[in-house]
Amino acid sequence: MTEILTNNSNETQQFAARLAKLAYPGLVITLQGDLGAGKTTFTQGFARELGVRARVKSPTFNIMNTYAARDFPIYHFDAYRLEETGAQDQGFEDYVGTDGVTLIEWPQFMADLLPNDRLVLNFLRGDDDDVRTIQVHGLGTAEKIEAQL
Repeated sequence: MTEILTNNSNETQQFAARLAKLAYPGLVITLQGDLGAGKTTFTQGFARELGVRARVKSPTFNIMNTYAARDFPIYHFDAYRLEETGAQDQGFEDYVGTDGVTLIEWPQFMADLLPNDRLVLNFLRGDDDDVRTIQVHGLGTAEKIEAQL
């Protein structure tokens, strides 16, 4: 596991931009952490680096937002509201790990759809309100991305 320390939201987005340069269609990235830990901030920097001009926000009420990036779509899930119902039989498998990059906030509520090959990011708050430790763990083919960070 690799740990990245960021001191503010700008540094979180810079890290996201660095990671976005390594992204490819089919990549699944799970974003774990408490409310306000930086998951959506990360997604904003990631999407911006890939050419998304639309406003990137957490898809809490929609569950999924799709963004048109330069080379492939970005599927951004917020699975928090799936805690009670789960993700099965909702059509989400048509997006996860397919023709775009999939970012999933609260992935534990979509566990049945997660591929074995994925990049796991865990956002931990520091003592200072702006400081974050981002733990990066590549599983399967995503180990190559972790090694490049």
